[in-house]
Amino acid sequence: MEKSAFCSRKPSVKISEVSDLLVNSSIHSHTTKKQEEQRNNETAKRIFAQSIVTSAVMLSSASCGMPVGYSAILLPQLKFLNDSMKIDDEIGSWIASIHSAATPLGSLVSGVLMERCGRKLALQIASIPLISGWAMIAFSTNHSVLLLGRLVAGFSSGLAAAAGQVFIGETSEPHLRGFLTSVPLASYSFGILLVYALGSFLPWRYVAVASTGLPIVSLIVFFLLPESPTWLVRHGKLEDAKNALTWLRGGNKCKAKEETQHLVDRLEAESQSDGKFSIRNLFKREVIKPLIILNVFNTMQLLSGTYLIVFYAVDILSYLQIGEKKLDHFVVAILTAFVRFVFSIFGCILLAFIGRRTLAITSGLGTALSALFLGTFLHQNCQGFNYIPALFVLIYVASNTLGFLILPGVLLAELFPAKIRGLSGGLTFMLFNSMLFGTSKVFPFVRGAIGISGVFWTFGVASATACVFLYFFLPETKSRSLSDIEDYFQRKGFLWTNGGRKDDETDHFRS
Repeated sequence: MEKSAFCSRKPSVKISEVSDLLVNSSIHSHTTKKQEEQRNNETAKRIFAQSIVTSAVMLSSASCGMPVGYSAILLPQLKFLNDSMKIDDEIGSWIASIHSAATPLGSLVSGVLMERCGRKLALQIASIPLISGWAMIAFSTNHSVLLLGRLVAGFSSGLAAAAGQVFIGETSEPHLRGFLTSVPLASYSFGILLVYALGSFLPWRYVAVASTGLPIVSLIVFFLLPESPTWLVRHGKLEDAKNALTWLRGGNKCKAKEETQHLVDRLEAESQSDGKFSIRNLFKREVIKPLIILNVFNTMQLLSGTYLIVFYAVDILSYLQIGEKKLDHFVVAILTAFVRFVFSIFGCILLAFIGRRTLAITSGLGTALSALFLGTFLHQNCQGFNYIPALFVLIYVASNTLGFLILPGVLLAELFPAKIRGLSGGLTFMLFNSMLFGTSKVFPFVRGAIGISGVFWTFGVASATACVFLYFFLPETKSRSLSDIEDYFQRKGFLWTNGGRKDDETDHFRS
């Protein structure tokens, strides 16, 4: 009986305890929801701040793309229209190439400016000669002034190129860096498209006047932005660096303080191991390896025709007339610029999902196949297929843009160590633009010697060679911090396939 009574007795729970439990649960739920909202708000502010920096660089990049594409609409107008400054092939090759003759000097000066004055100020300074160059072109009365305007504009492009990529690379977070550093390359393509479009219905002088708009806006916008935190730390401006990082990280002061301290620790470690900067730093393992990788990639990129198709778009496309039908080469040139712009955006998006290596090799294979097909098709002089070569030119441009156009700029922002990022970036662009000047200057004569089919065969072979090189040597840097990448290049070995490094040390880097 007692046992039965005991078993039948229900446990008692005080009403006050239930009430406290419900209240605590409600408070916890409310607190969690509030914290989640705060995190989401912080994330939105963080992305917005880094996007604003990128947008400013995009203005600068688009303004640099316009003089690159300008020769494609300028040369036909000066050659074939009744213009007082009519030109021949010799002068035309100088007009197309001289822009790249001054760019190496601008790139070298950019490296010094970035280290001495900061990334942001270097970009602002770059806008001034570009505005001056366009003014010279617009009001030129002879070929000498026109060439001088192109030269000054080229110097400006050299100043801005590396500075923009370094600025974004040092202000963005690892998971956003690939996308954000590639977007300026899309705006660069937009600048080419814009100048093609303007040149299709405006005289070349009016196009030059209109082209001053973007660099003027860019110059003003940079006044509203903070300097690179990396540069500020390396010049002893810790409070400014912390404030800049607080804004860039959505107001999260703890994260800003943590990142600032990390930059300080890296700087102290470098100071202890390296001491003062010397030219020998360029030959250190962590510098020379990315220098080799980037410059070989840039050389293969040039030989694959990435920029030649921009400089000589209308001229090259004039060879695509097969049979009796005639293609409107200006329209096809604008179409190639539009495809370049669209696929540069597509490439930027892909960088958020796939690795640099995959994108680079896919781009190279597509470029190689389409270029080799075009060379063979034009060599055979097939009749009755007028629009087939034009279609494959668009496929070639799309494939080439997807990785070969946008990746060198992305890699420049990622591969070099902080202590020499500005100088090595400027040096890389100097070498690149020196080669660009040489290839664009000799292109008309090479085309005359080997024919347009030989030109596309050369593009195809260079692209295939680049694929092989990138497969063996290019490391995967997606979602890796700049410190991790720097540490990777400090290890022995050069090949990515076997890494030249211990697997247990770098499995996390490979993944």
